[in-house]
Amino acid sequence: MPAASDFPSLELYMSVDEAVTLEAALAAFDAVTVGAAPTARDLAGAPRLVDWRHCLVPTVERVLIGTAEGHPRLPGRRSVVTSPLLALDAEAGWARTVSRFYRLGRSLV
Repeated sequence: MPAASDFPSLELYMSVDEAVTLEAALAAFDAVTVGAAPTARDLAGAPRLVDWRHCLVPTVERVLIGTAEGHPRLPGRRSVVTSPLLALDAEAGWARTVSRFYRLGRSLV
């Protein structure tokens, strides 16, 4: 299997450690959505959170903006802001965001 270093124009926006953490979070999310509660072992090692509440916080994440064509959820030509960017290879003409791959056309930069 080729390594990222085999593609000199590839830009990664998530570290391997972040990818491993995200993969574990998605596995836990999958389990919860089918009705599996956390195990006693899961909770035994979890930190305790007190005086907590929900809130929204602004975040700074690298995304792409542009005009999407052929998007599976947005018909026609639409101005879009993508989900967070994971990887980009402008020379090869593709990007991967959290939600999907994009084929890249001309860039404004």
